[in-house]
Amino acid sequence: MQLKITERKTIQNQEIIEYSIKNDVLEVRFLNIGGAITKIALATDNYEQNLVLNYADWSDYLDNSYFLNTLIGRTSNRIVHGRFTLDGQPIQLDINSGSHNLHGGNNNLTHRLFDVSEVADGFALNTILPHQADGFPGNLNVTVWYRLVDNQLKINYEATTDQVTIVNLTHHAYFNLSGNAERTIYDHELTLAATHVAEVDATSGFTEKLLPVVGTRFDFNETTVIEPIGREEHSLFDHTSGYDHLFVLDPTVKTAVKFKDPQSGRTLRVTTNEPALQFYAGNFILEQTVFESGRTGEAHLGACFETHKIPFDFESQILRPGEVYQQTTSFEFTVE
Repeated sequence: MQLKITERKTIQNQEIIEYSIKNDVLEVRFLNIGGAITKIALATDNYEQNLVLNYADWSDYLDNSYFLNTLIGRTSNRIVHGRFTLDGQPIQLDINSGSHNLHGGNNNLTHRLFDVSEVADGFALNTILPHQADGFPGNLNVTVWYRLVDNQLKINYEATTDQVTIVNLTHHAYFNLSGNAERTIYDHELTLAATHVAEVDATSGFTEKLLPVVGTRFDFNETTVIEPIGREEHSLFDHTSGYDHLFVLDPTVKTAVKFKDPQSGRTLRVTTNEPALQFYAGNFILEQTVFESGRTGEAHLGACFETHKIPFDFESQILRPGEVYQQTTSFEFTVE
């Protein structure tokens, strides 16, 4: 196992540092800004084929409207109109996406500089989201571990608070298993063990209604090519200009996601202790975005599998002083 700093840059008066975790199977690199993962590569590719998107210019990680490859929180996904009730008290959050609060607001973990320290098999990242940042109560102390265990990137989350609050963290990595974003992910195969998809309205706000996936274009319980051509039309798909939906996972199936590039055989499996995930197919990646090696952006260039609690189930997200929020998600890479 090799743990090291690979590069440092000063951008907008901030020291941005890239760290590397490398073993005989896998290498993962990430930045202290947002915990943004800049590289995932396999030894079978001589660590040369990047399996996540990566901005060509690190300064884009300081703005990062795509939330590219970063940690997300203090909450994930959309809170409709930024409103919820906590112990009987109405809470109004800042609005940052249409009429909703998205991923915790403009001051979420994506834009935090983390303190990074070495641990066994990886690194620990720590930061504090202050009381009333984006309207959330409580100072939230967040620690996330990036660790390599053989061919798996394991991400463990913990958080504590000094006031009652809500917490719902995730990771927003954009995966493309073709290698160095050679092709879009629309030719990739997806198996997603889910029972329901959450209904959204035309603003992408949750209606809190859950729809069975069976027999719809949201049914990936059997391995299916992601591109939806030839699959049944569905208004829910049109609301979001493609796949950008919350799936309620089947708790009887261990592997939540199997994602495969059929040309290379590179395969990603995702396991989690969370009840749901947002599958986003990179619908809004723009041509003017430049990724590493000069790769220009286009729709569906990356897929996100954002594991978290159901965003409108606020009771499940409550964290009180003296309690510890915990989550574990594992990303396993193989070639088949």
